[in-house]
Amino acid sequence: MHGHYVIWLVALSYAIAASGSFIALHLAPPWAGRLSVEEPARVRGVLPSGVTLGLTIWAMHFAGMSAFNLEGAHVGYELPATLLSLVVAVVFTAIGFSALALLHEPREAIVVASIPMASGILSMHFLGMMAMTRVRMHFDPGLVVLSAAIALLASMAALWMSTLEDHLLRRIGSALVMAVAICGMHYTSMAAAHFAPDAGRQIHRGFDPDLSSGAPAGIDSKEEVP
Repeated sequence: MHGHYVIWLVALSYAIAASGSFIALHLAPPWAGRLSVEEPARVRGVLPSGVTLGLTIWAMHFAGMSAFNLEGAHVGYELPATLLSLVVAVVFTAIGFSALALLHEPREAIVVASIPMASGILSMHFLGMMAMTRVRMHFDPGLVVLSAAIALLASMAALWMSTLEDHLLRRIGSALVMAVAICGMHYTSMAAAHFAPDAGRQIHRGFDPDLSSGAPAGIDSKEEVP
């Protein structure tokens, strides 16, 4: 099966990534990683950034998924897997920022903290894709590995940029770079997927986003796919 992207939704996905990244970076307090501040305070200081970035990546992911139209298939999403992908994105991104605040050596902290964060981002993406109904898919291993590498680099960049001085132009530039990395991971992962119709799959509890055509999203319950 072949697909195409709706350009304005692709642009929207980048705008979501950039604006959310800017907010996440702005919320990171400059004192959060300092050893002179008690550990609980350091964690509390970075949690808003971690949660915001997790929500941003999840929202960008589904904007990007809505931008992708498969020819000959009306794709829906299983609600439980979709909600699980949201939880995974927020929890693992928050863990990454918390680890950054707790570890003492800054360079090592960025590397170590980026591992759970990248794992969460990648897991969120593929959970979100596996939530797709009416299609089955397989993945190109090389592109999956590339998307994992991009997720790791994006995580390291986000964590490092959160430690920079809170200067407006610097934050804007950092957010734009982060958005490129986030979108790059998403669209590389999408390129890794090969789709085929799955006429026998059911939607037990899900929804059908159709932003590209302006149609309202619906909730399906136990819908048999012809």
